[in-house]
Amino acid sequence: AMAGRRTSRIAVVLGAVTLAAGGRPPGECLPYLNMPEGDLDGMPLLVDSNVTCADKCEAEPKCALYTFVGAASARSSACKATGESGCCWLKATEVSGKAPTVFDAHACSAWVRLPAQATQPPPPRPSASAPGPGQKKNVLYIVVDDLRPDLVAYGQNFTHNPAIAKLAAGGIVFDQAYCQIAVCSPSRLSFMTGRRPDHAGFYNFIDHFRQSDCGVARPNVEFRGTTYRTVNTGSFGGGCQWGGSSGACGGSGQCCSLCSQDPNCSAWSYGPGNDCNLKSSQGEAAPAAGVVSGLPGSRTPASHALWTSNPQNFRKNGYLCLQTGKLFHTEEGGVANNDPDLNGPGMPPNEDPPSWTPGLSMQQVNAVANMWGTGPDEVDGVAATADGVLDDPSPKANQLCDRVISTDAVAKLRLAGWNQQATGQPFFMAVGFRKPHLAFRFPKPWLASLPPLNETAVAAHPTLDPSVPPIAHGDHAPATDPYTAVPKGVAQQWRNHYYAAIAWMDSQVGRVLDELDSLGQTQNTLVVFHADHGWSLGEHGEWQKFSNFEHGTRVPLIIRAPWLAASVGTRSPVLAELIDVYPTMAALTGVPLPPGEHLDGTSLAPAVAAPGDAALARDLKPYAISQYMRCPTNVSVPWRDNGCLFTDRTLFPVMGYTLRTPEYRYTEWTRWNGTGLGPDLSPEGLVGVELYSHHWVGLGYSFDAFENVNEAAGNPSTVAALRAVLHQALANQSRIASLP
Repeated sequence: AMAGRRTSRIAVVLGAVTLAAGGRPPGECLPYLNMPEGDLDGMPLLVDSNVTCADKCEAEPKCALYTFVGAASARSSACKATGESGCCWLKATEVSGKAPTVFDAHACSAWVRLPAQATQPPPPRPSASAPGPGQKKNVLYIVVDDLRPDLVAYGQNFTHNPAIAKLAAGGIVFDQAYCQIAVCSPSRLSFMTGRRPDHAGFYNFIDHFRQSDCGVARPNVEFRGTTYRTVNTGSFGGGCQWGGSSGACGGSGQCCSLCSQDPNCSAWSYGPGNDCNLKSSQGEAAPAAGVVSGLPGSRTPASHALWTSNPQNFRKNGYLCLQTGKLFHTEEGGVANNDPDLNGPGMPPNEDPPSWTPGLSMQQVNAVANMWGTGPDEVDGVAATADGVLDDPSPKANQLCDRVISTDAVAKLRLAGWNQQATGQPFFMAVGFRKPHLAFRFPKPWLASLPPLNETAVAAHPTLDPSVPPIAHGDHAPATDPYTAVPKGVAQQWRNHYYAAIAWMDSQVGRVLDELDSLGQTQNTLVVFHADHGWSLGEHGEWQKFSNFEHGTRVPLIIRAPWLAASVGTRSPVLAELIDVYPTMAALTGVPLPPGEHLDGTSLAPAVAAPGDAALARDLKPYAISQYMRCPTNVSVPWRDNGCLFTDRTLFPVMGYTLRTPEYRYTEWTRWNGTGLGPDLSPEGLVGVELYSHHWVGLGYSFDAFENVNEAAGNPSTVAALRAVLHQALANQSRIASLP
């Protein structure tokens, strides 16, 4: 049972439920939360209050959490309570893939102890009751989907995000922080493992780091040896589909894994239709368009399959690691693996169970916190209160995903806080918010926090300048082509609703930060906040992510370490990269990095500790590197239909690399070597070059002010100098070069 019980009882009325507070930490039973399934036998129990329900859960060793529902609830058909009584469901665990109800006015729920499967023993309790200099710090890690730094903390006062602004005021804001690839899954794989995409070998919605490592694969080649088994990796019961269409669900990496775990497999070929053919012999290597073949690989400590993720590193060092929402990519997935953790949706599947304390992660995020809308009636926002309680109380109503995620975060933070109070075990709580990712789904009241739609500014340069190589453009809605501006009304609506989705997400960030404060853990908790990549809103014809431009790669990054007083309320010009987050979090909490593993990032802890040191800021990181691939279906029109999200990495035709220095962005588009998984940096491999001046980034920075005209033709000496820097950097980050 958790510590901190009190003897007083105070009745608090919320909706139709009378909550008897007291007898345990204030607010333990989280209002509106109705947890599904996972019930112990004999449920429900008739009880007089939520406190009695909690007492029964504490008294039952198999009970980890409970739900109390008032007798008047229309949702509790199994409850036969009458009058002032209610029903109590004692539960063993949170059920994976089952969405809780987070707007049930008759219910409340809470954890009372760690679930039975959370077998990791806590460390000894510290001798002092208050956190001291030698004690481990907690971590609250907040990752947001598709968020560019259009925030008050970055001087963009036309947006509304007070919670993030408050966080920034208590920490350090990095003005120049960049992702390594501007699309969800590979960016998250990159910063969660601390490796660059070329080191990891993951670029799209197919492969992930828990797959076996087969080294060099052969594109456009089929092995003609005997096939003894065929697995269709695209037929995983809909569980690895994306956006309603069949995805590759692991691609050639999945085929490599299936072969590697089977002692009968000597070779594999993966081809169109997602068929993985496992072979007892390699046979002839014959040309075959679109087919990828290879030999079995490994799952050894030297391979990426056994890399230690950032949260997993904290778990290995004694932390209670909890997760909710989207940290790793939530779609696609794996099938037919011997390891059940590798079967299911996500990249890696199931939010990577090795990264989290068992029983305390949201494994099937799409089933629990669906980010998609329900139809045209939500075009101007969802009918709900500002805090996300839907006007429609029916069980079939599509809940707001970030409300589900923040509710789960609050419940788990309380568990983590009480566990720490009882045992001294520090916690790592990761929260992945899904908005402002499309669809722009938010409660209607948040539109009132923004300027009117007809006053919403649009991009000052809404088309691509002819000086920019067409391959630089990503072909995505609402644009029809980069040389025709999107109608102003459409552009205004996209921007207005994007900012409303940010305002809504910010309110849920605030809810989580307020809970941390109410637990008394703010001063002892490292908070790291960032996006997975940027977002384009019509600048030079670019929309959504999927690019190497500043607005596609630049992200907000805020770090709050209250024990470093010099960092409070400061800013840093360091050229930070998201691969730096992993070593930075370890350094700021005193947690050692995993032995024997090479991370690509640099700890930003010196900049956090000494934000006023200009020389340190200049020398710590000389540049940031990002990359993005292009797969045009028609090479004569390279900007059209050029996505690579479901193209095997060995079959990319073009890769673009962008080098960001304090003064410039230099981008080089090159032919791709699919066999070596690296760029062709020869003069013959060059497809296009971009150069843009960047002589200032800071408070109030505008994406309209830069990267509108390609300056490469007029600055050959600058291009040559930056090309040399980029090529030297790329030579040190190849996945193949790093294999043992």
